[in-house]
This record gives sequence, C-alpha cells and structure tokens, in this order.
Amino acid sequence: MLSEAERRSLEEIEQRLLADEPRLARTMNRQVRPWLFYALLLVFGGLTVLLTVIGAVGPAFECLLVTAGVLVLRRFPLKLR
Repeated sequence: MLSEAERRSLEEIEQRLLADEPRLARTMNRQVRPWLFYALLLVFGGLTVLLTVIGAVGPAFECLLVTAGVLVLRRFPLKLR
C-alpha cells in the first residue's frame, strides 16, 4: 500500500508522462491484444462443446482447462518483470 504522499507523487508522474509522451502512456495503459482473448475463448470454448458432444471427454476437459485459464489470466494478469 502506498501512503497518501506517495500516491499523489505517482499521480503527478503519470500526468507528466501523459503530457510529455502521450503515445508511450497510451501504450502502457492499453490492454494486451483483446482480440486474442476473444479468439482463444471462441476456439477453445467451441472445441470444448464439440468434443463433449462427440464423446471425447479427455480432450474436452483439456480444452475446458485452457478456456478457464484464459478467463483467469484475463481477470488476474501476470506481471512479468
């Protein structure tokens, strides 16, 4: 948790960055490839349904795990540094 003074300093730095380098600030705030999220959901969600209908329970479960993983990572993104 940041103190109130640290929070104000951070907001001031963010405002200066936005004023000085708007492209960089937009790039940093942009979500990472939202189309990829929807494509993965569509493909693996569809495969889960299709494989369940044809009776391939094992592969359907694996596709379900990938779909759930995509949803979890969308909600709680990894911070790689």
